[in-house]
Amino acid sequence: MYFEISPIQLITVCSVINGFIFAFLLFEKTENRRANRFLSLTIFSMCLTFTPFILDISIWNTYQWLSWLPFSLSYWIGPAFYFYIKTLTEGSNAFRKKDLWHFSPLILNYLHSIYHAFHYSNPWPLIHDIAEVFESVAILSVIIYLIFSFRLVKSYQRSLLNNISYTERIDLRWVNQFILITIGSFILILVFVILGMLVGGKFAPLEWTEPRAFILLIYSGVLYWLSISGFKQTQTRQVFNIKEEPTEQDNDKLSEVIQKLSLIIESHKLYRNPELSLSDLSASADISERVISNAINKELGKNFFRFINEYRVEEMKERLKDPNNDHLKILSLAFDAGFNSKASFNRVFKSYTGQTPKDYKSENS
Repeated sequence: MYFEISPIQLITVCSVINGFIFAFLLFEKTENRRANRFLSLTIFSMCLTFTPFILDISIWNTYQWLSWLPFSLSYWIGPAFYFYIKTLTEGSNAFRKKDLWHFSPLILNYLHSIYHAFHYSNPWPLIHDIAEVFESVAILSVIIYLIFSFRLVKSYQRSLLNNISYTERIDLRWVNQFILITIGSFILILVFVILGMLVGGKFAPLEWTEPRAFILLIYSGVLYWLSISGFKQTQTRQVFNIKEEPTEQDNDKLSEVIQKLSLIIESHKLYRNPELSLSDLSASADISERVISNAINKELGKNFFRFINEYRVEEMKERLKDPNNDHLKILSLAFDAGFNSKASFNRVFKSYTGQTPKDYKSENS
C-alpha cells in the first residue's frame, strides 16, 4: 500500500520513536531510579497516546482492526508525571499501594476501543461520541496533575533554600518551565481546535497551519523536551521543612546563635565547601538544625542559601579588589570561594551586588 507522509508527520514520528527510546533508557537508569520509572511511564503513555494521530487515515480504513486496540493511555500521563515529581522531591516512599487509584481512570481510555471492537460501522453514534468525549476529557486530568506538580516543585524549592547553600541542577527549575509552557500549549491547542471547527479546519492554504498539524508540532516539542531534560536530571536531594516551633528560650538566644555561627563560619571558612548544608553547619556548631534555621529566618530575615552565599560573595568582592589576584581567572577564584558552577556564581553575585563579576572588578581594581 502506498501513502504519503508529510514533513510534520515525519517530525512527529521521529519524536515518538525518540520518546520510546528515552522511556526505555529512563526505565533502566540507576540515578533517581524510582522517580525515573514514573517518568518512563509518562513518556511511554504520551507516545502511545499520540501514535494514532500520526497514522494516515488510509491505514485506519485498510486495517480496521487497529481501532480495536486501546492505544491511548492519556489518563496515565498526569498521575505518572505527578508521582515522578513527588518521588524526586520526597524520596522513594512517596508512592504507596494506596496511590494506585490515581491510575484507575484508565478504563475511560478503553471505552472507545471496546465500542469499535464490537461495532466498527458505528451503529450508535451517540454512544460513540460519548466514548470519545470521555477519552478527550483526559486533557483536564493532565492539567490538574500538572498544577499539583507545580505546587510540589515550588514547595521543594523553598525547602532547598532553607537547607542547602547550592541549588544548581537540583532545583527542578526546568520542571516549572515545562509545566507552564505545557499548560499554555494546551490552551493554544484548544483555541486552534475551536477556531478550526468554526472555519472548516483550515486557517490558510499551507498544511502546517492546520489545527491538527499545529497540535502535532507542539506535542513533538513537548515530548523532546521532557525526554531529554528528564534524562539529564541529576540526583535530587530530599529536604524537609522544619515544622517544630522554637521555644521562648530559643528565641531569647537567637542573636547569640547568629554570633556563634558567624564566628565558626568565618574562622573555619565553612562557606568554601560548595555543598555546605544546614546539617553540616549544625554538626560544626553543635547547634540543632531547628535552632539554626529559626535564628537565620527570624533574626536575619533570610534563608540558609542566602546566609551562606553572602559570605561567598563578600570573599569574592575582596578577591576581585586585590591586585595580587589579577593573574587568576575570576571563575577559579569563585570556585575557591565555594561556588560550584559559573552559572550559579554569576547569578548569585549579580543578585547581591547588582553587577557582573567582571564589571565589579573593573570598577574596584
